[in-house]
This record gives sequence, C-alpha cells and structure tokens, in this order.
Amino acid sequence: MSKLRTITRRTLLIGSATIAGGVAFGAYLAKKPIPNPLLDNLGDGQAAITPYVLIDAAGITLITPRADVGQGAYTVQANMIAEELDIDPATATISPGMPGPAYYNEALLSEAVPYPPYNEDALPEALRRFMSIPAKIIGLQVTGGSSTVPDSYEKLRLAGAVARETLKQAAAQRLGINRSDLTTQDGHVITPDGTRIAYTDLATEAATIDPVIDVSLRDPGQWTLLGKPHQRLDIIAKSTGTET
Repeated sequence: MSKLRTITRRTLLIGSATIAGGVAFGAYLAKKPIPNPLLDNLGDGQAAITPYVLIDAAGITLITPRADVGQGAYTVQANMIAEELDIDPATATISPGMPGPAYYNEALLSEAVPYPPYNEDALPEALRRFMSIPAKIIGLQVTGGSSTVPDSYEKLRLAGAVARETLKQAAAQRLGINRSDLTTQDGHVITPDGTRIAYTDLATEAATIDPVIDVSLRDPGQWTLLGKPHQRLDIIAKSTGTET
C-alpha cells in the first residue's frame, strides 16, 4: 500500500495506527473507525463526502475545525481543502463545524517528542506516530502550538481530493463514462465535450456512493491558492462587524 493511500485511510477513514516494531498502544481504540460527524444531521440532498466537505444544492461548506483568533487559521484550512477540491474558497461557506473526535489534532502531541522537527530518523518518526494514537483515542481537538498547518497539510488536502474524485465519480455514473475521462474546474466537473456540471448539482448522487479514497494530490506547480498571496477570507466580515 502506498504512503498516500495509507495517509488517506488514516486521516479520512481513520484506520489503524501502528508503531515501528509492531507495538501498538490501545490497539482496539486506535483501529476503531471514527464516524463522520456531518452524517448525523444530513438534510435531503446533502452530501457529507468527508468530515470537512458538505455539499448541497445551495452551495459548498468547508469545515475548518482549528480555531481562528486572528492568526488566519480559517483561511489556511479552507485553502488547503479548496486547492484540491478545485473551488474558489471565497464562494464557499467556511464553518468551524461542531466539536467531534474526527477532528483530533495529532500534530500537537507529535511535536512534543524530544527531537527537533527536522530529525526524520527512524526513532523520532516512530515516536511521532506513537503520539498520534493517544490524540485520536481521547479526541484531542485542540488549537495551539502552531500545529494547525502541520496537522492539516495532508489531511485537508486529501479531504478536498477525495471530495473532488467522488463528485467526478457521481458524474461518471450519471453519464455512463469513466471517471478518468472527466476533469474539474472552479466547482464544476468538466465532460470530454466541455459540458460543465456544477458540484452542487451532483450532491444528491454523491451522497449515495462510497467516497473515492484512492486519490492523488496535485503537484505544487498546479497550485492556485497555496503559496500564493491572498487576503484572509474573513477580513470583510471582521472589518464590518458581521462575523458570526
């Protein structure tokens, strides 16, 4: 199994976590799947493809669970999802969502190991993986320690990629063609003849299929959001007193 697929299952489907040498801590709890909290209160026509992406006919909501107290956490989280989902984050609703174990912060405890972050030797890496397990078991949903980006960098990009490919699969099933024949652009699935199908038009169908988890992340050379200058998404709301 590739590293990407392993990360995808761990961070989106919350699969097993193991330690070098085969030693597991809290093995049962570490392997127990964590439900997608967005599935609890879904309305008609809503698709919660991952714990971070909710789509219905009215629009797209990106869940950014790390708190923003002026450091731009909401914007960077939204941009990581949007980069892979292929949408303009300014067109989406940004929400911190409801508290839940699915949003545990594994990086916060991983950074507590007595090795500098640049040390990627076997022992430090094994200890970092070990520390992610209690974070999951206790549902450590915490913002702090400059851990938002380290914790979310792959997790949220994968969430966007899984949502993107699942929407493409919904379109492929509707049209009777292969998913590989489809592309995406600005919140739409693009067919071989150039027809554009809005993600919001695919929500109902996407809700009925299993998420596509065998995905690839985009090369940084294709990025339009990450690493680019832009304003924070909440700047107008905060400046006008309309932030909720």
